[in-house]
Amino acid sequence: MWTLERFESELRCLSWPEMGSWEAWMRYALDGGGKRLRPRLAWESYAFYKREAAKWEEGLPLLLALELLHTFTLVHDDVMDRSALRRGRPTVYRETDENIAILVGDALLIAVYQQLAKLPPESILPLQTILSQGALRVCHGQLRDLELSKAPTSQVTLQDYLEMITEKTGALMGSALEAGAALAGAPPDEQIRLRYAGEAIGRYFQLQDDYLDAFSEESGKIRGGDLVEGKKTFLWLWAYESASPSERTMLEDRSLPPDKRREVGLSLYERLGLREKGAGYIESALIQVREVAVRTAFGPLLLQMVESLRGRKK
Repeated sequence: MWTLERFESELRCLSWPEMGSWEAWMRYALDGGGKRLRPRLAWESYAFYKREAAKWEEGLPLLLALELLHTFTLVHDDVMDRSALRRGRPTVYRETDENIAILVGDALLIAVYQQLAKLPPESILPLQTILSQGALRVCHGQLRDLELSKAPTSQVTLQDYLEMITEKTGALMGSALEAGAALAGAPPDEQIRLRYAGEAIGRYFQLQDDYLDAFSEESGKIRGGDLVEGKKTFLWLWAYESASPSERTMLEDRSLPPDKRREVGLSLYERLGLREKGAGYIESALIQVREVAVRTAFGPLLLQMVESLRGRKK
């Protein structure tokens, strides 16, 4: 049975003596808290399809691999965004430097494959394939995010943004559900349906994250960070569409001091009523999750998990 406390205990048992004193930074990155949603999705998927034969010891390497992989992406993302905070704590990048943070992220990725090697022999190759494909799609999504942030807003569409977040956030959630079902021996077509459901969940959560970046004081990050980075979120695209010529110019002006750009953008969001409009858009994304999830046998339980995290503040 999954409990957050049980999984946290397993994370604390991980060790990489080869990293010497820098092992502490791998642990620091993993100790940042969070919902541990990807390993939980994998466990619940595995347990549902494996039924009474589900064993914690059999599924654990996959769960650890997913959290290590997710944490690797966060450490590197903080380097790229020059982020000072994550989940209310200084990032590895801010506490050390760019080179150390990159190498700590690399080590976390290598640790993923150490865990996959502990799976039942017949499961190693298929699960390695699922997670590798998911990780490559995350990297592609991050590259698309960088590309869109540099592009003039007039050249970016809402569809561009949705495709980007499907890979950046959705791909790994899809991989978690797919891998859990694969480990349990679920039919291949059911695994694919679960992948699509995970992608829809990922879009939903990324919309929430982008909304919270603008409107929440409890996100654990500096409010308006996406505006400073020029991230073409759905809120940015809506604001640009309705902004005056002078406001558009300020949104696009990278020479503006960060605090000024943040102030301009957040003020514009409020003036245009994007707090309310954005909340409604997120609800429509939840409807899409429901539509995809019900196509799987696991759908009802999956929706319970997603609903439990509805309306989060961070």
